[in-house]
Amino acid sequence: MIIKHYLHTFVGKVITAGWDGKVLSWDSRSAEASQDLVDSNLHVESLSVCGVEVLMSTGSSVHKYDLRKLDGAIQDLSMGFWIRCVRSMTSPKGFAVGSVDGHVTLQSNSDEMGYTFRCIPKSKKGKHHLVTVNDIAFNPSLPGAFVTGDYEGYVIAWDGSSRKRLLELPRYPNSVASLSYNHTGELLAVASSYTYQESNELEDHPQIYIQKLGESHLKCASSGSSCRR
Repeated sequence: MIIKHYLHTFVGKVITAGWDGKVLSWDSRSAEASQDLVDSNLHVESLSVCGVEVLMSTGSSVHKYDLRKLDGAIQDLSMGFWIRCVRSMTSPKGFAVGSVDGHVTLQSNSDEMGYTFRCIPKSKKGKHHLVTVNDIAFNPSLPGAFVTGDYEGYVIAWDGSSRKRLLELPRYPNSVASLSYNHTGELLAVASSYTYQESNELEDHPQIYIQKLGESHLKCASSGSSCRR
């Protein structure tokens, strides 16, 4: 399994990690790795890059590295649950992790305790929803706003600052495998695909949906007014 993230600070660089524990830096113009950044010998489940900060999740832990000094992790955090994804905030002020049992934790660099909540769709009406949070994406133009995507196909937008749900998109036909905003924060790409988490998953053809979910839509949802999609 390969996990990729572009490192915007250095033009043309791609950072990858895999289940072999290696974190590599690639020149996008070449077919060979230009630098072996980390060799942890741990099963890397997720990777996120923001500026010179690299976050890597293994099991129930998050390891933080500085690309300018890679002789060891600058911080190791145990989250207390098995992590499916880790994502940096749009500025290096913290990160979010999604768990295999439906939890999301927002971890600020200034708050050691963090804030944890369950991603329960409205349709579940508060019932237990122990479903893996596959991905998290922060809106680059609206600080504190982010979306989560889970194994059952639900995408939910949240306001991390006020700690409330903003809106929920119609359920997708398959598991939400990945989420990504464009650079302006107006468009959200949703990859719906089987993710090999259960033996009874539908192996439908993977699809990518583009959803308008920018600052204006999220602010309308926050105020309670209706917005045209």
